[in-house]
Amino acid sequence: MLGASRPTPTLVRLSLVLAAAAHLGACAGGDPGIGSTNPFDSQGNGSNATPGTETGQPGSETDPTPTAGGSMSDSETTAPTGPSSESDPTGSDPTGDPTPGTTTLPDPNCVDDDGDLHGEGCSAGPDCDDASYNSWESCGVCVDADMDGFWVGCDQYGPDDPGPDCDDANPDASDASDCECAVTPPEKASDTCAEGMPGALGVIAEGGVVPPIKGSITGIDNGPGNGQEDWYWVEFPEAMAMGNRPNAGKLAAVFAVNPGDPANPDYRFEVYTACNKMPFEGLNATYGPGTPPAREWEFFDAHTPPNPNPNPNPNYLNNVPWPAKVFIRVIRVANDQSCSEYTLQVSRLPT
Repeated sequence: MLGASRPTPTLVRLSLVLAAAAHLGACAGGDPGIGSTNPFDSQGNGSNATPGTETGQPGSETDPTPTAGGSMSDSETTAPTGPSSESDPTGSDPTGDPTPGTTTLPDPNCVDDDGDLHGEGCSAGPDCDDASYNSWESCGVCVDADMDGFWVGCDQYGPDDPGPDCDDANPDASDASDCECAVTPPEKASDTCAEGMPGALGVIAEGGVVPPIKGSITGIDNGPGNGQEDWYWVEFPEAMAMGNRPNAGKLAAVFAVNPGDPANPDYRFEVYTACNKMPFEGLNATYGPGTPPAREWEFFDAHTPPNPNPNPNPNYLNNVPWPAKVFIRVIRVANDQSCSEYTLQVSRLPT
C-alpha cells in the first residue's frame, strides 16, 4: 500500500548486522602491509621503503582494486573502541614492563671492577688488570716511569690516572702544556709532498746506506698534507747498480728505533713513487695500493738463490718499473702528544 512502511524481517536484519561486522573486521584485521603508512609494517624489517615496493606490489594509493578482505582508508571507518587483547602488547600489565624476572642491563654477567667495560664475562672482552681503568690489553706497557702521575702507553686514560705523558722520563713535564717537544726541523723534513722539497736523502747506488734519520712528530696522523707528517725523498738510479735487473740491488726502509708498545709502536711510514699517487702504488704485489702504513719496506727483483728470494718466480719479467725515486711519509699512529723520537734507516743492499 502506498505510503506504508514494511518492517524488515528479523532474519534479514541479523544478516545485515553480521555482514557489517564482517566488513569492519576485515578493515581492522586486513593486510597491514597494503596502504600502511607505518614503517614497521608486516614486512617486519622497519624499512622506510614505499609500501609494496619490496614485494613488487603497488601501494594502495595507486591500486584501484583492493585485495580480498583489503584495507580501507581512515576516512571510511574507525578502529573499534574498547579494550582488546589483540591491540594490547603488554597483555594485562598496564605498566608495559618487561616480563618479570628479566633484566634490561646490556651486560648482566660482566665483572668489571675498574669501570672500563672489560672484564670476566664482559662483551667488550677480558681485562688484564681489573683494578686499572687505563688498561685492558696494555698492562705490560702502560707505565708512569717518572712517577709524576701521568701515564703513557695505555689503552685509555682516566681522571685518576691521566695521560699520555708527553715526556715520561721527566717528572717536571707531563701534559702537552709542560712539554716543548723537539719536533723534526722543517729544513730536515717537509710537512707536505712536493718536488724539490726539503728532506732529500741523496742518490744511493747499490751497496749504499743513508745515515740514520731521526725525527719526532707529536700528533697522530691527520691525513696527507695536514701537517702531522715528515716527508723524505731518495733516489735509486737503476744505472747505479752492479749489474742489470734482476741484479740491481734490494731497496729497504725500516725503523731502527720505533718507541712505544712493541706490538703497536708509535710510528709507521708509507712509500710513494710520486706525490699524486696512492701509497705503495707500483711497488709490487706485496706492497701495492691499499697496503696500510708499514714498519718496514723492501723492493727487489725475484731471481735465483742465494739472492733475496729463496723461491724465485720461473716466469720472472721486468714488468714492474724500477722505483728510481721514492717519497717516504712518516706518521705517528700511537701515543698522541708524546715527544718520542724515531730513527729511520734507508739502504740499497747488494744482490
